[in-house]
Amino acid sequence: MMRRSPLIRRTPLRAITSPVRKGAKKAPGLAQRVALAVGTALDHRHSEPSVFRSKRHRQNVAALPCVCCGLEKHSQAAHLNLLALGKGKGLKVSDAFTIPLCCTRLGLIGCHVRLDSSGQYDKATSESLQIAWLQKTRTQLMALGQWPAEAEADVERFLRAYLERRAA
Repeated sequence: MMRRSPLIRRTPLRAITSPVRKGAKKAPGLAQRVALAVGTALDHRHSEPSVFRSKRHRQNVAALPCVCCGLEKHSQAAHLNLLALGKGKGLKVSDAFTIPLCCTRLGLIGCHVRLDSSGQYDKATSESLQIAWLQKTRTQLMALGQWPAEAEADVERFLRAYLERRAA
């Protein structure tokens, strides 16, 4: 069936309000305005991260071949799973403690999944493998001139203390 008369809108369109742009600062709410007027408002500021974070460093790590099986071009930057280095529920360790592990591919479970969730390694073996893999990754990045000073500071701060506690 073909319409012979044009469609006519009977109710007007609502005005479209502009969405809040990312990064745009909202005006303070009622409670904040009252606190400002009374003089009890708190100055909230985001603190700097307490550990090293760097997207560039994670990309450099992922560009290396898998530290476990040696597979190239399928690596991901995997954070170590050692509680003593600051890992916790919902928390990642410093980006200085990332190693290249291969991802899962069609029909193959990757080394990253094997380390994180398979239970393939017992605790002692997992710890020693992760430390050895980190040393190998660190050596490779130093040879390429891609190991940042901030990462070295976190290694000194966290890993040295961990190794000393483990040796004692």
